[in-house]
Amino acid sequence: MAGSSHGGRPSSWVAVIVMWIGFGVGGVAMVAGPSWWLFWLGVGIVAVGGVIGLIVRIFDDVIIDAPRVIPEETHPAVLHARAVEAAKHPATATDPATTHPHG
Repeated sequence: MAGSSHGGRPSSWVAVIVMWIGFGVGGVAMVAGPSWWLFWLGVGIVAVGGVIGLIVRIFDDVIIDAPRVIPEETHPAVLHARAVEAAKHPATATDPATTHPHG
């Protein structure tokens, strides 16, 4: 599917929005009391959103990308060991005024 995105279909978003509403109703119920009848109403709305998601085949919206190759980073302990080793053997500084660029 060239040019596709992870945005999902409108029917899938309807299911998600219904679940959001149910989650919000349940959250308001817990803050306002708790109001158990309102909490369970929220749970029911979330369940209805889940059923809608199954009906519209929400999981078909998933796009499987090729594996990402992440470059390996040097571990900080290795960098520290290199710095300690470099401190043991300091580089000899040369004065550019006294050295000849061509030998």
